[in-house]
Amino acid sequence: MNKLKIIFILFISMLMCGCSKAFILMKSEPLTPQNADSFEQRFTTGQRIYYALIMPKDFKDDVIRVQIMKKNTSVETMGYSIVWAKDIEIDSSSRYFTDYFTVTKSGLYLMRIFELRRTDKAIAAYDFWVN
Repeated sequence: MNKLKIIFILFISMLMCGCSKAFILMKSEPLTPQNADSFEQRFTTGQRIYYALIMPKDFKDDVIRVQIMKKNTSVETMGYSIVWAKDIEIDSSSRYFTDYFTVTKSGLYLMRIFELRRTDKAIAAYDFWVN
């Protein structure tokens, strides 16, 4: 029941802001209807990072690829390396997906999510810091 409330709140907020693209919401605690209206961009090492991918329409595929990349801040351009990636089966008739992951090293990270049929273009991306 709580997941339905979260989805309802996020769906209404998408309609109100006119969002037509997917977006990622990240928190340091599990998503609930009470905290679904805010997000975080700074986390600590070893901490669970909960995320939700919210789609304006149903998924086009039954599998998504979640990818975490770390930015090498000492390099000006093209300094990303993939630190974690996972292909996950989802309910394609749903408009959201939730899960969590942990990061053990500090730095600037980028999460990208792809539909498996088109891995050249992310459907959503989100950058965050781990201290």
